[in-house]
Amino acid sequence: MALENNLARDLHSVMPEQAPQVYPQRPQQRPAYTSEPKKQKLSKVEKLLITVASIIIFSLGVACVSLEIMVATSNREVQDTNREIEEIAIVNTNLEQEVQELSRYDRVYEIARAHGLEMNEENVRNVSK
Repeated sequence: MALENNLARDLHSVMPEQAPQVYPQRPQQRPAYTSEPKKQKLSKVEKLLITVASIIIFSLGVACVSLEIMVATSNREVQDTNREIEEIAIVNTNLEQEVQELSRYDRVYEIARAHGLEMNEENVRNVSK
């Protein structure tokens, strides 16, 4: 039957009144005005120190790069020199082989005979190295 009754009800009579709760009154506080901390400007000494440090860091960077270039150049020169040494060693080996071939006893004897020289055992001296 409750659904059949759609009359407006007096809510105050249905719901008991609650007494408002009493809170201790606080004085209204304004939020404390906190200004943003001002950035302090750099002093002349600090500016000078930053400038000197920047110059030193930049010069060290330049020095590091230049040293890398010098090392690379030196390495290239060493490699070129080693290559030239190897080439000269090969040429020397070839020349020593040619000397050995040209100083064979048979060849020397043929050249001497072609020029009319004879073998005289009394005039021959053996030289050892």
